[in-house]
Parts: sequence; structure tokens; C-alpha cells
Amino acid sequence: MSNLSAAGPGHPLADSRCFVLIVGNARSGSTLLGAVLDGHPQALVANESSSSFSLWRNLTKADILRDLYENASQMAADDRLSEGYRYQIGGHPASKDRILIIGDKAWNPALLLLHGNPGLLQSLEERLVMPVKLVHAVRNPFDVIATMHRRSGAPIADRIRWYFMHCEAAAALAHRLPPERFLESHHAALLAAPDEELGSLVHFVGLERDGAHLEAVRQKLFSRPRRTAGEVAWKADEIAEVVRRMAEFQFLHRYINETPESWGGRS
Repeated sequence: MSNLSAAGPGHPLADSRCFVLIVGNARSGSTLLGAVLDGHPQALVANESSSSFSLWRNLTKADILRDLYENASQMAADDRLSEGYRYQIGGHPASKDRILIIGDKAWNPALLLLHGNPGLLQSLEERLVMPVKLVHAVRNPFDVIATMHRRSGAPIADRIRWYFMHCEAAAALAHRLPPERFLESHHAALLAAPDEELGSLVHFVGLERDGAHLEAVRQKLFSRPRRTAGEVAWKADEIAEVVRRMAEFQFLHRYINETPESWGGRS
């Protein structure tokens, strides 16, 4: 791939017709979601590529496609290893006969930057000459905040603020984009009902369901989300603040009654 200079005939991604960007709070299942979509035989989804780190500034279509392919190839070679988990589901990009959907699991702060600079998505579309769709990875806020707290050492109150900053950015992007270009994907729903959730995901990006892909995804998934919220000591006011803020976002309403108190995580 290193000598590719254009996305013309013979380019492995020449048939690609849509770019999918997976965004969300850290620890929300976005890496798994990228691997799930990449596992489809007609999709290639990178994981935090260099081009997404730079927000695609000063890059041509050929630059971006080359970076996506090389990143996805390295991910496949490394079994998509991240935070001690091996996420790879599909084969190496070279094993795919026709790649129709390309994408990237963006680095976490990209969600804030996409919200802050509305022209970024339009610029990306113009350079790729294809539509850009966003998939928003969502997980129980208490589990996300607890995991961020444990891994960063930052106070829970600080992680609460950081988490809801990203929720505000996601809500703004969802409001800005038409429904056919923005999808919410819930981590718990993917684990509980992979057939239904995977069907929604592949339909959203414009792919056909594939039985072998579904079976490979089923084999990779845990049976239920890890309840990290029950592994830290929460103060009553912290729980109340998270519940209060969740009420502001429709995509979080399903979690309002799933608090650390249910798992013995209150101090």
C-alpha cells in the first residue's frame, strides 16, 4: 500500500462508497464497535488512525485511504490488541475481495473537536467524495465514569464533568445531522441482542447482513457488560449528579435506574 497515490482502479478501497466514523466517550465500547464493523467482509474500519488524530487536515483522499488501510492491516496483525483485550474479528484487509465501507474509530477528544468545528465533517466529505456517517457508542454512564476514574486516577467529580462534556457534543452532532447519518449504538444492547443490533448497524452503513460475520461477532462478545461502577466508592451527591445530568440526554434515559446503589457501590 505504501506506493499508492490515488484511489483509482486497482486501489483496494476504490469501491468504497461511505465513510463511517465511530465516536463516543472513552470506555464506552467504541473499540469493540469498530472491530465489529471491521469484521464484515465488505468493511474496513481502522482504530485511531493517524489521519483522525490530525482531523484529516492537509490530507488528500489518497493519504486518508492509505492511512486507513495501513492502520487496519496493522490492527489485524496485532489482533487489534487494546487495554489487554484482543478485539479483532474479521480477516486482514488483503483477504477482502471488495471493500464498500471504510471507517475509523476516532480518538476520544475528536468528538469534542467535531462539535467545536462544524466544518470538519463537510471538509472530510469533500475530500473523500463520499458521505460521512457517525456511530455514537454509548454505555452506562456509571460504568464509563468509574472506569475512567480508576484508570486515570482523576476524582470522580472530574470524570463526571468530562463525561457529560462529550454527551453535550454528541447531542449537538445528532441534532445537526439527519437521522440517516447519525446512529446511537448501545454497548449493553449489542451484548444482549447481537442479531438485532448488528442488523441495525450494517443497515445503517449500507451493507448486507452476513451469517458468518454475525457468528464471528457472537463468539467475540461477552454475555453482559462489566459492571465497573460497583468497583469504586461513590458518594451520594455524585450519584445524584450523574442521574440529574442523564435526564438531559434522551440516549441516556434507559440508564437512569441502573445506579451503583444496585451493585453495592455507594460509600
